[in-house]
Amino acid sequence: MNPYEYTWIFAVTLIAAFCDAYGIGANDVANSFSTSVSSGSITLAQACLIASFTEFFGALLLGAGTASTIRDGIISLQLFAGKPELLMLGMLCALIGSAIWTLIATRLGWPVSTTHSIVGAIVGVGISGFGFNAVKWGWEGLGKIIASWFISPVLAAIVGSAIFLVTRTFVLKAENPFQRGLYAIPIYF
Repeated sequence: MNPYEYTWIFAVTLIAAFCDAYGIGANDVANSFSTSVSSGSITLAQACLIASFTEFFGALLLGAGTASTIRDGIISLQLFAGKPELLMLGMLCALIGSAIWTLIATRLGWPVSTTHSIVGAIVGVGISGFGFNAVKWGWEGLGKIIASWFISPVLAAIVGSAIFLVTRTFVLKAENPFQRGLYAIPIYF
């Protein structure tokens, strides 16, 4: 096998990864910072700087578990044993599919989950390449991922409600809410 035979896949993957990262940034950063920028708390340039820093270090320091699940938790890498070029091409196609969908939906202002996009694209690669049985449909595969899509909003709502109730009760309704707010800042951050 010529070691340079599949260099084009690597080159196109870099372009597709950039496009997907651009779409993720356009979608997720807007979700995270729109209220801060529109309220005038920070400027757009400050939001971009903060987002660049946090997105990069979040992916670097905390992204390994998610990457592992995405890499081998949806379809088994064993299916590609002895066929690395097929794995490269399949993941490239998944990345292109995710990037296109995320960019289109974000441009149209539709709510889109970048995680759903890449998971769906990898499921599509598994089905088109090896059939429905290639996808890990059970709890140890896609089941756990799909469950998290339902559990996460519920848990976030519970935690958000608890924080709001505590803040309203002990800060906003206090005799001196500004002073109480200053005391509460280290607890929240």
